Amino acid sequence: MKVWGVNETQLQICADEVGVAIFNLRKDGRALRFGIRPTGERIDGDYKYQRVGHRNERRVFAVCWHGHRDFMREVFKREPDARIKTSMADYKGAENFEYTFPDTAYLNIGSIMYPQMVSEACKCHTGSWLIDLSNDMRIQTYQVKQSTIRSCPHYIFDVSHYRPNGTCKCDDPEHQEFMIAEWGYSKSDFASV
Repeated sequence: MKVWGVNETQLQICADEVGVAIFNLRKDGRALRFGIRPTGERIDGDYKYQRVGHRNERRVFAVCWHGHRDFMREVFKREPDARIKTSMADYKGAENFEYTFPDTAYLNIGSIMYPQMVSEACKCHTGSWLIDLSNDMRIQTYQVKQSTIRSCPHYIFDVSHYRPNGTCKCDDPEHQEFMIAEWGYSKSDFASV
């Protein structure tokens, strides 16, 4: 991808914030050209934003559509007038991005016989990471695995109770105070945590 109006430091901050790594960063005229890769912790063998092949569900060392979307949102959050050009679209500013990026979710990266939308070529729908699966910035949609909920000692169904890596916040003293105040738990409920 190519980016205008953002410097290397800002790109690195955005990548760190989202949980991806920048690779092959270089100047290309007035733009910066680079790619992003998955990085960091793995859950069930999958990186956050784990991309898979379009027919065989094998892991690919690449960032999926959701990861690109979140990275670009972070860039535009810091620099609303930036320009980002990918192989799928040319986004000229934050407003243009939010208006046009949902359409890219439906692009076919498969074949005519085995079509697959780019937004489905990942583990975000089935993995342990909590990733917003919606195409609309105003609505956040998460899918939480049963095993994630079962790992919580209180079996809490509220997605805000879980960290992005799928662990629950029962061991977080600040979140315990919230649970006591808002959900009616008591200090004794956290004795075994």
